[in-house]
Amino acid sequence: MTALAIILAERGVKVSGSDTNEKFFTDKVLKNHKISFKEEFDFRNIPADVNAVICSTAYYFAGQAQNKNPEVESALEQKIPVLTYPEALGILAKDYKVIAIAGSHGKSTTAAMLGWVMEKAGQNPNVIVGTRINDWNSNARTGKSKYLVVEADEYRDAFLNYRPEIAVITSIDYDHPDYFKTKASYYSAFKKLVDNTQKHLVVCGDDIKLRQLASYGKRKSLVVSTYGFLSDNDIVLQQTSVKQWSVFHAGNKSFTTAFPGQPYILNSGAVITVSKLLKIADSKTQASLKTFPGTARRMEVVKKNKNFTIIDDYAHHPTAIKMTLEGVKQKYSDQRIIVIFQPHMFSRTKALLKEFAKSFGSADVVGIMEVYPSARESSGPVGGKQLAGQTKLHHKNVSYVKDFSTAKKFIKTYSKNGNVIVLMGAGNIRNIIN
Repeated sequence: MTALAIILAERGVKVSGSDTNEKFFTDKVLKNHKISFKEEFDFRNIPADVNAVICSTAYYFAGQAQNKNPEVESALEQKIPVLTYPEALGILAKDYKVIAIAGSHGKSTTAAMLGWVMEKAGQNPNVIVGTRINDWNSNARTGKSKYLVVEADEYRDAFLNYRPEIAVITSIDYDHPDYFKTKASYYSAFKKLVDNTQKHLVVCGDDIKLRQLASYGKRKSLVVSTYGFLSDNDIVLQQTSVKQWSVFHAGNKSFTTAFPGQPYILNSGAVITVSKLLKIADSKTQASLKTFPGTARRMEVVKKNKNFTIIDDYAHHPTAIKMTLEGVKQKYSDQRIIVIFQPHMFSRTKALLKEFAKSFGSADVVGIMEVYPSARESSGPVGGKQLAGQTKLHHKNVSYVKDFSTAKKFIKTYSKNGNVIVLMGAGNIRNIIN
C-alpha cells in the first residue's frame, strides 16, 4: 500500500491514508514522501473531494466490506469507488511493461534485487516491493522508464490483476490455506498467471511443479527460461566453495557471486536470467549484485557486537524457515544458532503444523511464540503452544515463549558467547528488539 501511494504521488495524485496505530518502517517512508496518514481507521479520514478509496483485501474483497472497516463501509455508503490494492495496481500497470515477480518464497528479495540491478545498469525502473530496500530506504522506486517491477502476491489471486510482459515464478509451495483450500487450487492460480503473461516466463527449473508450468508456458507460445542448481537449466548455479558460487550460462562460465545460503543464490539466478532478457551486460549484472544492499527483514543483521548477533527475518513458511536457517548456519558455522519464531495465521499453522515442526533442524535452540493474529484471523484451533509441543518431537531444545516479556528474557538468556539469535516471522516479532 505504501509503495503504491508513493508511485501515485509521484504521478501527481493527491494521496492520504490510514493504518492501525502499530508502528511500521513504512511510517517513516510515508513521512519522507510527505504523504499524510492517520494512525486509526475513521470514516472522517476520507477527504471530501476523494475520487477513490484503495485498501487491503483484508478490508474489502469481492465487492464486499470485510472486518467492519469504518472507512470502507462509509465509502460504500457514499458510493465512492472502492478498489483493492491489487485492483488499483492492475490499473496503474497498464501504463508500463510489467515484470511480475511471483512465488511462494523469495519474491520480495528477487524484485528488490532486480530493481537494484536495473537501476545500476541505467534502466531507471519503477519498482514496487513488499519490504524496504536498505539503500533506497523505501519499498518503492519511481523511474522514468517503461518498466515496472512488481512483487506479485498470489494471495486471493492478487497477481491475476496484472498482465506482465515478463513473469518470474520462484517457487510453488502450498500456502494461504484460508483462501486456497487445496494444493490444486493453489497451483491453478500460478497457471492462470502464466495465462496472463505476454512474452517471457522465467522459472526455477529445480522444481517439478515449475517444470510443468514451463512446459505449459511453451505451449502458450511464451519464451521460457529456467535457472537453478540442476545442470539442464539455462542458468546453472554451482557451489564452488563454502561461501562462493559460480553462475553458468549455456555451458560457459559467466561469473561468481557470494550470498549467504541457497535462497539468496536462487534469487540471484532469477535476476541474472531476467537481466539477460533485458540485454543487460553480464559485467554490469555481476557488479550490481556485488553491491546489493539487501532488504529489511531478509536475513537482516540488526545488532552485532562481540557477545552476540541478532538477525531479523520474515520467513513464515516451513520451507523458507528451513532454507533460511541453513543459510545462517552456513554463514555462522562456528556459532550456536538460536531461533525464536512467531507463527503467522492460525490457518497456516494448523495446515502446515507437521512441516513447521520439522523446519528448525539447523538451529541449536528453538523458541516458539504465540501465533500473530491478523485482520483476517483473530483466533484458531492451533496455536504456538501446540506447535512447540509438535516441534519437541523433532528437536531436543524447544521452549514455548508465550508473550513478549518471556521473549525478551529468552533472548537475554542467549545474548552471550557469540551466539547468533534469529527472530523469525511475518508479524511484529522485530518489536522485541525495541
